[in-house]
Amino acid sequence: MKKIIFLICISGILFGNALIEILPYKTNEFSPKLGQKFKIKYKLSQDSNVTFNIFTPDNNLIRIIKKESKKGTNSVVWDGKDRDGIVVPNEAYSLKVVIKSSDKNQTLDYRLTGGEILKKLHTKVDKRGNVIFKLPKPARVLVRAGIENGPMLRVISNWEPKNRGIVKIKWNMLDKDNLIDISKLDFGVTVSAYALPERTIITTNNNSTNYYEYFTKNKFKCNLPKKYKLKKSNIAISKHFFKCRVDDKDPKIYLKFPKEFEKNREIILTNDKPLNVKVLMDKEDEERFNKSKYEVTFFIDNEFASEEELGFMPISWRFVPNGLKKGKHILTVNISSFTGQVGLSSAIFEIK
Repeated sequence: MKKIIFLICISGILFGNALIEILPYKTNEFSPKLGQKFKIKYKLSQDSNVTFNIFTPDNNLIRIIKKESKKGTNSVVWDGKDRDGIVVPNEAYSLKVVIKSSDKNQTLDYRLTGGEILKKLHTKVDKRGNVIFKLPKPARVLVRAGIENGPMLRVISNWEPKNRGIVKIKWNMLDKDNLIDISKLDFGVTVSAYALPERTIITTNNNSTNYYEYFTKNKFKCNLPKKYKLKKSNIAISKHFFKCRVDDKDPKIYLKFPKEFEKNREIILTNDKPLNVKVLMDKEDEERFNKSKYEVTFFIDNEFASEEELGFMPISWRFVPNGLKKGKHILTVNISSFTGQVGLSSAIFEIK
């Protein structure tokens, strides 16, 4: 119950009898790469100095905008650049607003809001493969496609920030390696979402860099606010809300086969000869992933074949293709961490 009271207090500060009221945005997103700017409107109850601190989702301060403002309605503009003049990557950025007047001060820390699991998203997949759903508020979205009681085949959106309203995500209906036409299978698509912090600003259309590269280049750290600890209540909060974005991404994995089985870039097998399949992971992902527990599951033609619990990378699997019909088949590997990340990879092999 304490958490609910805390959130109500935040709302009271925003719209109650206080120094400042941050007005609702018409939209939470803009494209600084295309030259667009984002306007933040606010009302003051008296003349004040207002400081807007803009943070990455991992709570690294990237821009400070200060303005001496008069009583009444005011606005400040962010051009989508950090303090070095670099256009920030596509992501969701949070605000901390500090107000100082002649007789009192106030701080609005929007980083301490959000995380609520959003339900009733009314998800559907149209004939073209577009995944369509509705968000009641700006949120992070996870969209995955797979086979019921079978493998996960594609991560369509990996906790990407999306604006409120009707969201349509294009998908070619193929698996991660573009080998499997999922539309011809008995597939399912799941959409999970949790609310972003209030007054979040989402940037789009920057294809020149991504957030992971930006985080690494600037030597940022995971600085999520430690004082914001949620307690049990009737509001369900996503466990992913308290994870760094760079730590919550899915690992990249690859399948490697012995050279003696390869012919013209195809894997050729016989029913009487075993094959050792090696599963590899990007080094950066391996270092991060091996700190947590996970399991490795193997599927043949989308049906369960074998499982290795508490696996560590790299891992080898001895595959004996007994009983398979002559022709082409698909091997799929899922690496699933106990904290929700999934690595996917598939390969085609042929039985002669």
